[in-house]
Amino acid sequence: MSYLSYPRINFYGRFFTDPSTVNNDPTHYEVANTVPSPWQNPKGLHKFQLQDCSVVSAIGKDGEVQDPIVGLPFVTTDQPSAAKIADIDVYQQGVPTIYGMEVSIPISDGVSLTGLIDAAVLNQLWWVAVLATRSWEDADYQMDSFGGDMNACGVYQSIIRVPVANWPKDEVSPILANLKSRTLEENGNYLVSIRFVVDGYRNVPEDKNYQTGRITGSLGPVFANEPLYSPGVRMLTGRAQDKSDPWNWPMFNTCPFTVDQERKLLILDLANGICRKTAGGAPVDLGNLTAWIKPQNAPAISLGNVDYSEFCFNSYSHIVQVPITDDQITALDSSGLSLEMSRTDIGPAEIFSENISQLNIEVQVRPVRITGTPGNIATTRVYVSKFSKPLVGIKLGVDIVSVHGNTPGATVPPTNPGNTPQAFGAIEASITETDSLGFATVSIAVLKNPGYRTPQLDGQLYFINLYDSEGIAPVSTNQSAMISCLVWSDYKVNENPTWPEIQEIFAGYVKLFPGMTEKINLIDFKSFEVFAKNPPWKHMYGENTPPYPLGINSGAIGFFLSRDFNDTRYMPVTRDMSPEKTMTVLHFIKNLQDGNVTGPNPQES
Repeated sequence: MSYLSYPRINFYGRFFTDPSTVNNDPTHYEVANTVPSPWQNPKGLHKFQLQDCSVVSAIGKDGEVQDPIVGLPFVTTDQPSAAKIADIDVYQQGVPTIYGMEVSIPISDGVSLTGLIDAAVLNQLWWVAVLATRSWEDADYQMDSFGGDMNACGVYQSIIRVPVANWPKDEVSPILANLKSRTLEENGNYLVSIRFVVDGYRNVPEDKNYQTGRITGSLGPVFANEPLYSPGVRMLTGRAQDKSDPWNWPMFNTCPFTVDQERKLLILDLANGICRKTAGGAPVDLGNLTAWIKPQNAPAISLGNVDYSEFCFNSYSHIVQVPITDDQITALDSSGLSLEMSRTDIGPAEIFSENISQLNIEVQVRPVRITGTPGNIATTRVYVSKFSKPLVGIKLGVDIVSVHGNTPGATVPPTNPGNTPQAFGAIEASITETDSLGFATVSIAVLKNPGYRTPQLDGQLYFINLYDSEGIAPVSTNQSAMISCLVWSDYKVNENPTWPEIQEIFAGYVKLFPGMTEKINLIDFKSFEVFAKNPPWKHMYGENTPPYPLGINSGAIGFFLSRDFNDTRYMPVTRDMSPEKTMTVLHFIKNLQDGNVTGPNPQES
């Protein structure tokens, strides 16, 4: 919500990311598949970094302002290492999460606005954000003519935590001083809202912009009692469209918007909503774009033209402010909003509309991981609102779906089998009524061991859809209202594991992540032994690095395995190893360091 308020700092540039995609094919997790196809960038290391990004504008209470930070770089610090991006599961690649991303606006020597972003999850992903050049049919290169990643677009929203002691002095930047005065302070940090949209990713090695894409984003204050990882405002939805429509009819996605009653502004976020002419290019030509209030029993009310230009995208992160009157504000309190184009040759003129009969349901942390030991419980919060107001006493419906290849929302071809029969009945989910602030809590409980899909694809995957309990359980998925839950198989920690058990734990990672294996072959005993004992942590990672609870204080493998889940150095980078398997490996390392493990027999090495 708050990034649509003021002050708002906009940035623009490119991002770099190099995830390996060998693990994107479920068949690669079969034990018999010892030489999986390389897919794209097999040796990728899952980094996420900003490139050539800068602050492009600053918006104050009364509009755009000049400030010393405009024109300065907006960078990732790569501390303690580059941020990492990872999927939750091969069957759910639509919620990639960025971990440990620290961003900074360097102002002068020793002065910067620098903070760490909470783990950020992609939302409202769509694969048809670029106008087709032949048709939208599936047979034509997956509904377009370029290939999936280049045509995909999605939005991240999270919180930057800036240490109070490190915030620049007020005289350095008036816009930062204003931001500090309007945002929350929590546990020694100022909280800053960040929203960024990514598109146009180039995954073809011959492309000069290989492994990079376009990024536009905004910073703003954080207000009390609002959702931190979703807009929490009203939503426009793109017009319904069929794949049989003409190729030149552009697709549309979603646009959050809010009404600022104090400043008498309608504020629209178009960055993830309008189809582009080319990958990472300008919006399609819509002619004039006009905003309309649509009362149910009265004539429509025009709010005038909306700037959807490429200049607006590049300079203001495609966030548009439209002046409105008191009467129009009153009308919007109970009426829907729509956007209509003047062109008549590319489909119906109304390209965005608001369904005011629906609740706005926003899960705050949508990927959830839980160990499959009966009795384990994981929770996440949900924000429920309507007309930008939190709803109290609402009890949503909960629908659990065991995921296979043709489950709506799954990101693999329909022929893939997905969950095994053991998955059914392994979990249950419940939800509280929304409280006075519009928040409810979803609890996911493990009832029995869910098992696994293959020995190298641990656990089972569930989609948990939330819906208005007065309606019908959804057939298709609403991304903001869906939890993706990976439940690892029940695994008992072994305090005295053998080397073959350790080899079995790491076998899938060695096969599926060549970039990691190139650094350390984790199923070769000699390599494992060297990096399980060396180097001493205090020499490599600093004198103040505390030992692991088992007393481990040396060895690169143990160090990386014992980092916090959000630490950029956490291993495995894909974060799909259960805590019990990790603890088993750490016990092996401890025993190895204590001389209680003998090397493997020749046939085991």
